[in-house]
Parts: sequence; structure tokens; C-alpha cells
Amino acid sequence: MKVYLDMDGLLANLFDTVAMGMLGKHYKNLTEEEKEHTRQIWIDREGRAKEFFQKHGGVKKFFADLPTFGPLTNAIVDTVVKIAGGYSICSCPAGIDKAASEAGKREWIQKHLHPAPDEMQFITNKTQVAKDENGKPNVLIDDFPKYIKAWRAAGGIAIEMRTDSLNSTSQVREFLTKELQAAKEQIDGKQQTFEQYVNDVLSRLL
Repeated sequence: MKVYLDMDGLLANLFDTVAMGMLGKHYKNLTEEEKEHTRQIWIDREGRAKEFFQKHGGVKKFFADLPTFGPLTNAIVDTVVKIAGGYSICSCPAGIDKAASEAGKREWIQKHLHPAPDEMQFITNKTQVAKDENGKPNVLIDDFPKYIKAWRAAGGIAIEMRTDSLNSTSQVREFLTKELQAAKEQIDGKQQTFEQYVNDVLSRLL
């Protein structure tokens, strides 16, 4: 079972960093209007975005310096490694400056994630890796409903998770263990069904 982890909102505390930097509030306490206000930094290149990222040393440094969720981030990685044997990263680069954001994320990964990921994908269309080369579904753990929906539509297995909605490492481990075990059973079930199908076809031909 191959598991991809998102970064922003799952491993790195992006939304709180932006909300505190712009409005002095935690993201979960923002109104919908305030949340929309914070999103402007990703599209208003010459206005809010320019001022915000200059304050943080540029796009690369901003992403490289994002805080983790502390023990919760470590618990995510540890649990996935324990169940799946390893993990990969699948993160969408920021459209404001894709190259700089990817460079910052790579630096962040090197500083904070141990063990290191087996693979890193920085792609806008995450569904490119929803299945492997044999058509077997891969697993994505992500906080963004848009990516969850697209991944499932592409034939992958997606687990929606917002780390800031969990209060302890035990909650993280319990949630991910349950979801990943279910994903593993689903993948194994699909494999068995396909193998049975092949065997049935071969038996008819022989």
C-alpha cells in the first residue's frame, strides 16, 4: 500500500500561520469573510501577497519556515510508516511562485520529517498518482475536500484529515490506524477480486 501525505494543513501549519500573520487570529476562529480575506495572498501578487511574503523573507523562506503541528505531525508520519512501511509526499506548489514554494517545501521536509519520504511529488494535478502503473489505487491523506473528491474520482483511496481538528497524538494514531487498515483491506480486496477474475478467465480458456 502506497500512502501519499499532503503537507499544508496536514503536516505543516500553513493556515494558522497565514491567519495569525494577517489577522492575529487562529484560522479555526475566522469568519468565512475573514477566511476569504486570507486567501487573497495567493492571487493578489502585487497587493496583499507582495507585502505578506516580503514580511516573511519571500515565498521560499515562508514555506521553509512553516511550523509543524509538533507531536501531531510526528504521530502522523510514525503511524503511516508503521502501517504502510513508508510514505511519500504529494503537495501542490503555490501558484503565487511554484518554483520558490517547492524549494521551500523541500527544505521544510529535510528539516522536519524523519524518516524521510520515499518519494516527493509537487504537482498541481494530484490525481496523476492516484493509481500506480498497474492500476492499483494509492492512498492520499489530505485536508482539502477538493483534492479528496478528485482523488477518489480518479480511482484512488482518499482520507480527509485536518490536523488542527485533533487534540492529541492518541487521537491521530487512532484515526489513522482505523482509516489505513480500512484502505488496506479495500486494496487487498480489489487485488483478490482481480486475481480471481483472471483465474476464472484462464480456467475457461484451458
